Amino acid sequence: MIDPLLDELNLVRERYGDATLEARSDGTRRLVLPAVPLAAGWDRAASPVWINVPAGYPNVRPDCFFAAGDLRLSGGGEPTNSAAQQLDGASVRWFSWHPASWDPGRDGLGQYVRFVERRLAEAR
Repeated sequence: MIDPLLDELNLVRERYGDATLEARSDGTRRLVLPAVPLAAGWDRAASPVWINVPAGYPNVRPDCFFAAGDLRLSGGGEPTNSAAQQLDGASVRWFSWHPASWDPGRDGLGQYVRFVERRLAEAR
């Protein structure tokens, strides 16, 4: 069987050549971007990002994303709409950030990655 997510992963790899898609025991997948560039105003130049891909994807959109657990604003402050959380036993920073709309016939992982990049382009 052909996995349509592999085509989407290849599109993401055009921007992030080291992106991977992990199968999870609960039927979901996780998109892993080892180094997403961050804008000025963050305490580092890049962070890994994890995006959970729900079992009902693309009819069910990805929701929220995770970054390095110790990611902070350059002054040491906590980013808005984020919190410390555990992900598979590791401390990560959860961003409660949701797209305003999602069309499963049009939108995909590439669009969601750009959505994440837009959030991380604003150090707030």
